[in-house]
Amino acid sequence: MKIMKKRSSLFKNILTLSSGTAIAQVLPILLSPFLSRIYAPEDFAVFALVTAVISIVATFSTFRLELATVIPENEDEARTLFSTALVSNLLVVAISLLFIGALLILSDGYNLINGVNNNLFLYIPAGIWVLGWYQTSNYWSTRHKTYLNNAISKIVQAVTTVLFSIGMGLIIPGAEGLIIGFVSGYFLGLVVLLIRQRKGIQLNELHHYSFKASKAILHKFRNFIFVNTPHSLMGVFADQGIVYVIESFFDKMIVGSFSFAFRYTKAPLGIITTSISQVFFEEASSAANAGKDVRPIMYKIQRSLFLLGIVPFVLLMFYMPDLFAFVFSDKYYHAGEISRILLPWLFLNLLMSPVSTITLVFNKQKQALLIAISDLIIRISAIVVGGILGSSNLAFMLMSIFGSLLLIFALWWFYHIAKPSNRKRY
Repeated sequence: MKIMKKRSSLFKNILTLSSGTAIAQVLPILLSPFLSRIYAPEDFAVFALVTAVISIVATFSTFRLELATVIPENEDEARTLFSTALVSNLLVVAISLLFIGALLILSDGYNLINGVNNNLFLYIPAGIWVLGWYQTSNYWSTRHKTYLNNAISKIVQAVTTVLFSIGMGLIIPGAEGLIIGFVSGYFLGLVVLLIRQRKGIQLNELHHYSFKASKAILHKFRNFIFVNTPHSLMGVFADQGIVYVIESFFDKMIVGSFSFAFRYTKAPLGIITTSISQVFFEEASSAANAGKDVRPIMYKIQRSLFLLGIVPFVLLMFYMPDLFAFVFSDKYYHAGEISRILLPWLFLNLLMSPVSTITLVFNKQKQALLIAISDLIIRISAIVVGGILGSSNLAFMLMSIFGSLLLIFALWWFYHIAKPSNRKRY
């Protein structure tokens, strides 16, 4: 009876988050044909180059302490981690503001990145702040199982992003409207999340921050700083910062097509799997704390995702380029071709990503870092080979094939470290 109740709770929590993310994705996808007719692929290239910097620095800014807030049984430890993550983010935002200001002054009118207006970099500090605080507050809500708050904030964030992007695109030429939409979406999502959390949970506000308490707790969770942070940075760079490598070999049309394909193929999947991952992380942490086997939870999630995704993915293999051209206009046909090439890798990512936090539950961040390094090497090598041979399709094909092989290995390893005999954690 207890097992059935636990399973019911797990899928109820997943359903709450997944339903919220489904709503959050349906409206932007329905409105995306307007975006594709307002912005050119080259605009999405500029957008990708700027937001890649935001995402990479925001990931670094909290030292991944937002993830650690889910793990402690002690509430005071969790609150210390939460406040430390927020303070750390603010310090990085201040440094980034000074750094960008100095760069703009020293640039003397020259573009820091070819084809990118220097004024767009002024959005970076604001983006780092809202994204860092949004992610931290999101995991704080996960710790307390207030999944409805997470779901509502995702809806507000996604809908605001696309509406602001459309509205600003009609007023401001170029990629600036997309960047304003990105920052505005996360800002309003954060506001909604903080307001709803204050109704049921007394948050540890900044004036409660204690350097002494922070120093003690950081030593205990130091792997999140020295191992998981580099790991996450590599993951973010592999997903978003890779556009800088692509731009080194191919024109902005290819960069924009890849960015668009990634945005409307992997990104929606990523938000769905993130919802499942948040629930799994909390459930797996609780189960491991109680000395229970985590693998049945992993299997049920992956089995459900496989059955749910296999038919759509097979059909999309045949129709993806035509679907992109029909929905987004003919200028995005090549983005559909890129998306089709990446589909096998994306399908395996769908199965692997939700349970990848098992490495945090069992304190295997160092080993997971090696997988992240391998993934980054594969992606860069694929683009370099394709670039030297003058074929972007070859680059993306190599990325898909070897990336898929690495994910298969990672899936096997996750089950291996989750064996009940592997009880050494923190």
